[in-house]
Amino acid sequence: MISKMTKGSAVHPIIQHGLSKLGKDMALARRARKLSTVDMAERMGVDRGTLRRLEKGDPGVSLNTLAMALHALGMLDRIIDLADRASDDIGLMAAHGALPKRIVRPRPAEETKPLGSLPDAAGSNDPEGW
Repeated sequence: MISKMTKGSAVHPIIQHGLSKLGKDMALARRARKLSTVDMAERMGVDRGTLRRLEKGDPGVSLNTLAMALHALGMLDRIIDLADRASDDIGLMAAHGALPKRIVRPRPAEETKPLGSLPDAAGSNDPEGW
């Protein structure tokens, strides 16, 4: 299920929900700092329409616009550390060599029997199959 399109790309509803929340949070952060939309847009170097789109969670707003808004709010470190390896458990395991070089799917039980345990095709009377 796709909710919106942006520059030819479909936006999944979960992504749209996250962007909407981010926009609302950005608006709250701006208001908490007692910044008008005019002042905030001026600090960001964009027009009020772009700021409005960011605060509405428009998926077409550029990452640069988000970074400029965070910088204007004194919160740029949040985007800088967003995918930092230090807070990524999987990334930390990879950095310490804990991840295997390759992953091999286990064989089904029938294929892993040793050759000596297979019965003789001739049908021997030996109880062990020989």
